[in-house]
Amino acid sequence: MTMRTIAATTRKHWRDFYGLRRKIYRNDPAVVHPLKIMERQMLDTEAHPFFETASRECFVCYDSRNHAVGRIVAIKDDLHNDFNNDKLGFFGFYEVADHPEAAVIHNSLMATAEAWLKQRGCDSIRGPVNPSMKSEFGVVVEGNHIPPSIMLAHTPARYDSLLTGGGFEVAKSFYAFHSTKTEHHYRSEDEWAKLASSREKISKRFPQLKMRTVDKNNFEQTFREINELANEVRKDDWGYVPFTDSELKFMVKSLRPVVRFDMIHVAYWDDQLVGYIVNIPDVNWALRKTIGKWDWIRLPQLLFWLKRTPRTRVFLLGVKKEYRNRGVSTSLIKRLVDKRLEYDEWEFSWVEEDNLRSMRAIARSAKVEKFKTFRIYEKPIA
Repeated sequence: MTMRTIAATTRKHWRDFYGLRRKIYRNDPAVVHPLKIMERQMLDTEAHPFFETASRECFVCYDSRNHAVGRIVAIKDDLHNDFNNDKLGFFGFYEVADHPEAAVIHNSLMATAEAWLKQRGCDSIRGPVNPSMKSEFGVVVEGNHIPPSIMLAHTPARYDSLLTGGGFEVAKSFYAFHSTKTEHHYRSEDEWAKLASSREKISKRFPQLKMRTVDKNNFEQTFREINELANEVRKDDWGYVPFTDSELKFMVKSLRPVVRFDMIHVAYWDDQLVGYIVNIPDVNWALRKTIGKWDWIRLPQLLFWLKRTPRTRVFLLGVKKEYRNRGVSTSLIKRLVDKRLEYDEWEFSWVEEDNLRSMRAIARSAKVEKFKTFRIYEKPIA
């Protein structure tokens, strides 16, 4: 069967581009459909600050009957390449219908995306990223039956074989861990008492160390300080790129309506910020509770259910290098442990395969287990 991949330029193309995802996941009990305004904003070159330093082209693949059977976005991230001295191109928003000719669809999509990137000086392609590693990324190869948390990808596991069969290699794996309200994960009262005692010992040994929470009045300023420290802590992390000022403002604006300020903890050594842990309620759980086709119907429901979500995600944890043996991470994690009963499930993600040491600190305070694996792929552009 002949496949043709073309740039999305007409209303029909865009309708097919966004509609394809809903068709592919129509019978998937774990899927989370975002609000349409959120979905479109991710690729809006005028509205999303990512595209101040990046460019993209969206493509749709059609079969011989003119049915949409695949989609992809080719992305050139100039900030990433400048920061990492790379000539990388990226692909994202990758979807392929469960079709007898799925490999042909994949090849058509990739050939088109690679040609677009090659014309712009890229020598290799990495993904999927939606639209960067500051947002959703990866193919889910383990845990696909579990709904994704906020800002986490959800894909069929079959995409792994499509990509590796098409010449891609796994560039990096990331994991999600969780702790739930079950007998298996609960510690005994004696164990909780020991944890409380260890925190008291840290406080006595390091009186310079002070823990604080964030309030709505200083949220943006504190988040800026966290970002500055994160740039230092994560500068050598694989694929890391600092947030631009516009991206930071965008994130603060996006998080403010959903974040719980008492669940963001920062550590100061005297007056210097040395650590942070950021936790946000799982918006996706609330989205799954909403019904209706239109955003104006779903949004009031989302706000209602968001206050009742039993799941939360810890997505940022960092400690200044020279303070990592002074009880900072333990103290930060124990601040969350104190609120352990407020949620039925705590998720810790993403955790890079080379950075499992961060989970060891968490595991000393809470019983956790790995339940999802995400993969990023890469190949040279011919």
